[in-house]
Amino acid sequence: MQKEGSLKPAKSFKQRYFVARELQFSIALLIVLALLGGIFLQALSTALIDYYGLETPFLGVFLIFGYVAIVALLAVFFTHRLVGPFKRLEYEMKMIQSGNIGKRLSIRSQDDLHVRNFVKYTNNFIANFEEMSVEYNKLNSAVSTKLEEIAREISKDKYDCPRIQEDIKKLRKQIHELRERW
Repeated sequence: MQKEGSLKPAKSFKQRYFVARELQFSIALLIVLALLGGIFLQALSTALIDYYGLETPFLGVFLIFGYVAIVALLAVFFTHRLVGPFKRLEYEMKMIQSGNIGKRLSIRSQDDLHVRNFVKYTNNFIANFEEMSVEYNKLNSAVSTKLEEIAREISKDKYDCPRIQEDIKKLRKQIHELRERW
């Protein structure tokens, strides 16, 4: 329904979340492994009570330290797998930013699929940017050369207006073609 005085029709928007399924799987795996570690520690503590007859305070401390150790190991492993590739990409992007446009981002075989896709699209972007830069430099050179010719033509006593107009039309066409391509 449109509000009175509003120029735009009312629209309903759905909230969309951009989360990679592989990342969701990795986080779910982390949670499942932590829960399985807790179950293992609980079973181990029950076995220690039955076999050695250990007291409850000792087992409480054992369970707490054991669970913290499991969570810490899982966190270190998954942080390395999830954050490590992005730190490497950050370093490579800094190299590109410093002017090394010929550099491409690298991937490792163990990198997650969403990291590989990100690298693929970023490398395509960099290649397109590099090509656009080459085309821009060619156009800039052509425009500079033509403007020098036009300036020399205007400095003469006799102007060749049709030729100058044709040169300007060619430059406009080249600029338009470059804009359309990129």
